[in-house]
Order: sequence, then structure tokens, then C-alpha cells
Amino acid sequence: MQIPTIKSVTDIRRDAKRIFEQVHKKGEVILVTRNNDKLSVIMPPEAFESMVAENETLWEELEMARSKKATRNEKSFKLQDVLSGKV
Repeated sequence: MQIPTIKSVTDIRRDAKRIFEQVHKKGEVILVTRNNDKLSVIMPPEAFESMVAENETLWEELEMARSKKATRNEKSFKLQDVLSGKV
């Protein structure tokens, strides 16, 4: 992801159409500020969807790692032994 362009709420009010066109056409990311405090981010939907997908993947990997760690010392059985009643 690129470095965001910083715009104030006032800038957005004055020139919203052009700013949203930049986001849409050029894929720009805008960091919106109010009184120099971070307020919001405007980004293309594709960038947002990509971030959500990456976040979901990372959470799944974390859950798999936690599951492996939690079951590491548990005894395991072969499926055939379970089905045949040996276990």
C-alpha cells in the first residue's frame, strides 16, 4: 500500500469530487484529519477488500498455530484403528 495523502476535513469539503476521483482513478489513499488528529481513511474498495482478505488469512494462520500448540501433547490414533474398534 502506498503512503497516504493527508487532507483535512476542510479540504474534503472544498474539493470532495476531485479527491474522490483521485481515489477512484489513481488508487490514492487519503488520510483525513481534523485539527491535525487522524480522523478517517478514504481508500479504493479494492484496497480495502485486499486488506480484509489478508487479515482473514492471518487470523486463520494464527488459529491453526494455536490449535496445533494446544493439541501438541494429545495422543493420536490411526483412522483404521478407530474404525476397527482397536482403540
